[in-house]
Amino acid sequence: MLGSTWRRTPRLAAIGVTTLVTAALALTGTAPAHASSGQVLKKVMAKADGIVPTDNRLPLIGGAPVGVPLSYGGGPVQITSKTFAIFWDPAGFSYNPGYPSLVKQFLGEVGGSSIYNTLTEYYGTVNGVQTPIQNVSTFTGSVTDTSPFPAGGVTDAALQAEVTKVVQANNLPTGYGNLYIVYTGQGGEAASSYCAYHSTVAINGAPTPYADELYGGQSGCTVPSSPNNNQAADSIINTTSHELWETITDQDLGGGWTAIDGDEGSDQCNFEFGTTDAGGADLRINGHGYIVQQEWRNSLAPFGCVMS
Repeated sequence: MLGSTWRRTPRLAAIGVTTLVTAALALTGTAPAHASSGQVLKKVMAKADGIVPTDNRLPLIGGAPVGVPLSYGGGPVQITSKTFAIFWDPAGFSYNPGYPSLVKQFLGEVGGSSIYNTLTEYYGTVNGVQTPIQNVSTFTGSVTDTSPFPAGGVTDAALQAEVTKVVQANNLPTGYGNLYIVYTGQGGEAASSYCAYHSTVAINGAPTPYADELYGGQSGCTVPSSPNNNQAADSIINTTSHELWETITDQDLGGGWTAIDGDEGSDQCNFEFGTTDAGGADLRINGHGYIVQQEWRNSLAPFGCVMS
């Protein structure tokens, strides 16, 4: 199985991201080269890089977060993406009312929305041809699994086994281009350094992306407002948006679009939100309000975190 290299969404805790713009450009002359998978793994182990960190915001210069341009490693990206939600919800670990439905609502309408307009700046190589990523993400369905969590706790191996079980039992598609997002029930997972992560697992011989979404609203993972009056759901929607954007641009953890320090684009805008409206939303799609972090614009004039 794959997945020993995780890309996690860190919590709100500084991880020492330095202002690397000048150094990166000096090293490469243009945009910095991506870190190798080995380098990424070392950084993940050292500082939970790329995992949705607990609200670790970038240093500010002139009131704006500072990151570095992303560069393409030649690996697979998702030109268009398909998402599938797995709600792992055993007895005693239930979600609050409305949680799954709000998550599914968001997954069903985020594709084509303004928050993912930045995706079209990036590309992948398909059959030897440079092909732009499209702002297209299709929600293909969900299942609720009430089977118990493992006695030893929910580990990454357990998450991979859960995804494999659901995919095989329902004859679902495998391989790049698909993302299986596991939402564990309240109290099922607890972590002090991150809120979510994405990786891949080999199913029927095909590397298949998946993401782990710890129950929303844990310390360091909460959003500053709640447009749906459901902070757990609003918080998990934010980290879901983070992981989906990153999986689209970097499916195999370092072969896609990354910064010189191994960060993916969403990491560089982690917990940096847009201006909220009277309802507490910084994004509205089809009249529905969400509070989601900004995403990384890779244009050199200027690059940075934006809402569209």
